[in-house]
Amino acid sequence: KVTFLDRALSSAQQCRKAFYHRSIACNAVECNDVVLFWRATRMLETTSNALRLQIMNTEAQRLEQEVKQYLEDLSRDEENKKKLITGKRVDLAEELRKVRSIQDKLELFIAELNKDQ
Repeated sequence: KVTFLDRALSSAQQCRKAFYHRSIACNAVECNDVVLFWRATRMLETTSNALRLQIMNTEAQRLEQEVKQYLEDLSRDEENKKKLITGKRVDLAEELRKVRSIQDKLELFIAELNKDQ
């Protein structure tokens, strides 16, 4: 295996030299080893992409399972649910909703007053 690769690499280097020097006719040098290395490179790129996608899918599934487990644990804890539903942020959000509602009504009222004038 090693000698085959050494011979193929040597042949590819000779093909490279012949290409750059252009002193030898194109048909005189067989560059099959260049195609061999190109195919091997493409095969490695394709394999690495497939492995990368497989790892990404596996990690996405693992993360999804962890999130599901966390949400299930959260839904079982009644005290934690109450804490999430009632709190300072929730109270502020409700007050903000009321203020926006009043602001919308004031804007409608001002628009009606402007129409009457």
